[in-house]
This record gives sequence, structure tokens and C-alpha cells, in this order.
Amino acid sequence: MFDLLKKKIGGFVDSLSKKVVGERKQDEPSPQELRAELQENAGAELSKSDLSVLKRVRDKEAEEAAIVIEETNRKEAIPEETTKSHPKPAKEAAATHTKQKAPEKSEEYHHVPTHYPVKIEQPEHKPTAKQERKIESPAKPPHVPAPIALPREKELKQKELNVAPSLFTKLKSVVMSEVTIKDNDVASVLEDFEMQLLTADVALPVAEEIGRDVRAKLVGSSIKSSQLEGSIRQAIYDSIVEVTKQEPFDILDLMAEKKKPLRVLFIGPNGAGKTTAIAKFAHMLTKNGKTCVIAAADTFRAAAIEQTCEHAKRLGVPVIKHDYGSDPAAVSFDAVKYAEAKGIDVVLIDSAGRQETNRNLIEQLKKIERVVKPDLKLFVGEGISGNALLSQVSEFHKALGLNGVVLTKMDVDAKGGTVISIKKATGVPILYLGIGQGYDDLVAFDSSYIAKRIMAG
Repeated sequence: MFDLLKKKIGGFVDSLSKKVVGERKQDEPSPQELRAELQENAGAELSKSDLSVLKRVRDKEAEEAAIVIEETNRKEAIPEETTKSHPKPAKEAAATHTKQKAPEKSEEYHHVPTHYPVKIEQPEHKPTAKQERKIESPAKPPHVPAPIALPREKELKQKELNVAPSLFTKLKSVVMSEVTIKDNDVASVLEDFEMQLLTADVALPVAEEIGRDVRAKLVGSSIKSSQLEGSIRQAIYDSIVEVTKQEPFDILDLMAEKKKPLRVLFIGPNGAGKTTAIAKFAHMLTKNGKTCVIAAADTFRAAAIEQTCEHAKRLGVPVIKHDYGSDPAAVSFDAVKYAEAKGIDVVLIDSAGRQETNRNLIEQLKKIERVVKPDLKLFVGEGISGNALLSQVSEFHKALGLNGVVLTKMDVDAKGGTVISIKKATGVPILYLGIGQGYDDLVAFDSSYIAKRIMAG
């Protein structure tokens, strides 16, 4: 479910994370630059908070230097036994002796000898060739930066901070590993992201609103590098929840407000799953202790009445039907009268499938509306219809004034953009989702549920 939309969102998260982190690395000063700036500001007095930052930088440097030294000693240092038992080689000892004993230049000395005989004590065990090479060319110890000089704590109580704030902003970014998301980081990536959302069936106004909301949530925020990706995903999640937010709906609550029986008219194109959706509603009502009757008012499609009767038989629900070609409004009227006589709670009215462009069938629906006066007019459409569904909902809403949408076949919706577009694009809320072919596969719409399914990895 929603595989394409998940892919587009994942691509946006990766692109923005790489862009932000990449620009931060370019702007981040090197340790040498930081130390040079510290030396330039060596005369400035620091507050306790700045002292704390500098201590953390110093500790971090010391820790890194210790790791380097330990690694170098492990790989290149002379074994401990060899260094204890073997003095410096003759050539090196002679050079050292010469350097120490050479007389200073003066008028009495016209020639300074460069070589003196040196007695070399031979070791008890002659070192191996490998050891000799190591002794003759000792590894150069790694450079360890001198610790940052810190002012005395007593002086901190008496003097004010004079160091440029930019210095400590840099230091804190090194210690805290934080990044600040800039507008130019988000702008170029968001533009492409909005285009990608369109390919996942997200309506243009909705894609633009998500883009604006994500930008507002991210730009200017300082986030730890390790939490950057999670923060971006959270911003998108919150935006999807916001754009799909609507008042919760429960048909059982509506029944408590309306006069019995509650009349529900189902509308939609051929093949969208109206009859199956009606069967799911009947199952949901009976599970909650309510009674219902189905009006088989689709007298146009072949086998439509038989399909309705088969579902009703499985569920133990009564059906009101006429012959094919009968007036759908008459079937609906008889179902309402039957419910009133039997004290039934809900009348579920099926109707012939039709496109929004078929004016004759639209007029037929208007006649049912005048005769029955339904309390709830639900459009049943496929989640996989994409932007075509938005046009259908808009046209039916203009003609009949829809109360809500039931989206079917959501379990096979590979794109997912439709479900987050309908409310904003048409003004009609989604009330229920069909997520499978079983009678229990009907769930009330919940924006958090949708956002979680879209953002799931």
C-alpha cells in the first residue's frame, strides 16, 4: 500500500539530508582553523558557559590524540624488550656525542673535528635485521596539539565576555554535532519533491501545501546530525496529518441524532465496489447490535440484484427488490416503508453505477433524493483511480451535495496520493476505507493511520 508515495518521500528525505550535511561539512571549520581563531582571541575573557564549551573541545581533542597515539604505538613502536636491552646504534650515538662535545667556534680553534672515536658496548643479544631497521629509523611520534589555555575561574567572576559569538557557535557545532537547516537547503529539494508527489496522484494544491508546511517546520531549526533524517520524516508525517485532518465520524453516533430509520444512499461509478461496500456496512451494523435492510435499487446493471441478494443471504439481512428496469426511486421508497413498519434501524440504498457525465442517471439520483430524503449520501470510489476520482467527487458533490467518501481497494493502491488529496481538493471528507475483500475490511478514516502507513519504511 502506498509504495510509490513512500518511495518519493524516502527520496526527498535522503536528498535533503545529504544536502544539509554536505553543506555543513563545507562550512565547518577545520580543527586548525578553530585553534588559530582561539589563539587570536586568547586575550579575551570567557564566561563560565564558554569555559564549559572550551573544556569539551579540549577533552575531545585529547581523546582523539590518545586514540592516534595508541594506534601508532600498536603498529609501529619498538617492542618493549628491544628498547630495554639495546642502546642507540653506533652511528647515532656518535652523532649525538659529537653534537654535545663539539667545541664552540673561537679564534683559537680553526678546525672543528666532526668525528670522535666512540666506544660502543655490544649488546648481549644481537638484534635482528628487522629490529635494526626499526631502531635506525624510529617512527615519528604523532603531533599532539597543545591544550587550549583557559582563564582562571576567579577571573571569570569579575570580567565580561568579549569573544566574538561566531567563534563559540563554531565550537558548539563541533561539540554538539548540530546542523541548522537553511532555506536554500530546502528550496531546491522541495521543488523537486512537489513534482514527485504529483506522479503519486497527489493533487497540485495538496502537494504545494505539504511543501510549504514542511519548509516552515524545518527551516531555521537546529538538529543533531544523528537525528536529521528522523526530524525530516517527522515534519512530513505532521504535514500529512495536518492536510488530511478532519472531524471524526461514526455512523453509530449519527444514528443517535437522526430519526429512525437512518437512510444511507450509496453513489458511484461502475466497478468501484458499491455493492460490496454496502455488504460491509451491513456487517458492521449487525456486529454493533443494529438492524438494517438493503434496497436493491440498481435495476440497470445485469446481475446486480442477484449479487445484492447473495450478500444479504450470507449476512442474514433482508432485501427489498423489484424487477430489472423498475424505477430505483420506487425500490428505495418501499425499503424505507418496510424499515418503518419493522422498526429497522438503517436502510442501505444501492444505486446503478454511473459516470459524472451521464446527466440522465444523475437526474435519476436526484429523484431518489427527493423521494427518500437520505440522511447520508456516500460516494464510493476506487483509491486507485487517481486524479480522475477527484473530478468524479467534485461533480457528484455539485449535483447532490455529498456527505462523505468511501474509498475502496486501498489494499492495492500502489500510489497513495488520492487518499491525502480528496478532502483538500474537493471539500468532501473521507469517512471509511475498504482495505480488503472481507466483510470486516472496512475501517473508519483516521489521518494518523494514513500518515503512519505512508511513512512506514
